[in-house]
Amino acid sequence: MTDIELKRLKASEVVLKASRLARLVGHTELTEFLGFERSGYPTDGSAREWVGRAGRWADKEEEKFYTSSIAKIEANAESNQRAIDAMQGGGNYSGDMALVASGNHDKRIINLSKALSTANGVCGQVVATVYDMVTEIYHELLFSALQASLFADTQKLIDGSLAAASGTALDKIERVSDRLRDGDPESVSQALTTCRRLIDSCADYVFPARDEPYAIGAEATLKVGPQQVLNRLQAHTHVCGASKSRRDRLRRTLSDLYERCSAGTHAEVTIGEARFVFLQTYIALGEILTLSPSHDGEP
Repeated sequence: MTDIELKRLKASEVVLKASRLARLVGHTELTEFLGFERSGYPTDGSAREWVGRAGRWADKEEEKFYTSSIAKIEANAESNQRAIDAMQGGGNYSGDMALVASGNHDKRIINLSKALSTANGVCGQVVATVYDMVTEIYHELLFSALQASLFADTQKLIDGSLAAASGTALDKIERVSDRLRDGDPESVSQALTTCRRLIDSCADYVFPARDEPYAIGAEATLKVGPQQVLNRLQAHTHVCGASKSRRDRLRRTLSDLYERCSAGTHAEVTIGEARFVFLQTYIALGEILTLSPSHDGEP
């Protein structure tokens, strides 16, 4: 990208360097485009899209375009530029044909200039197209790297919290992954049941059941007995000082997940959805487990 932005390379050199990038990242479209630019364009219409993007149309209505490779077009441009430079001083004409010779000289310069302009236009458009596609690849790779780093850091944090929450929590996650990876429809029911038990075990860890209700300020009073799993998780987020909007989001998320993991809904859940339910459960519990109490004392 920098080489293009600073105009360090000729168009043919840009094509060769981008070809290596396309090969390394396995970018099919860029590979196809650059293949045409290196070897020339076929006339069977298979490269029509790239003809337009490379600015190679000579007459679109009549389907005429410049088929030469970018190296040949670039060489023609350089040749035309040298010819124009050589003719810039004008000719030393005399005699009866001086006017005609002078006119031919000027016409030759005009024709060479037009050809040079066309060639430079193609070269510029090819470089611009390569730049757009390389920029897209750069942003994809940048996002992928950031995403991978974010997920890796998050996974490490969540796994550590789950391990502290329950000695068997990570084993449960492994079993869920194995069952969903099998692709067996029966594994969906088992995986969803495991997700529900994982939510239960996390609730027992962060906010053990107790007989007396828990008051969330003036908002509500929650029963926090053994069966009130979601209430206990909500109480934990309040103990940790999470904002109301964050508590509400986590409550809605876990409520939907807990309901989706109920035995009565298993038949409706596909393997694809079960994978997302598992992932969302993992992330939601991870967020709850990584919250820290805002004050001392037991919940």
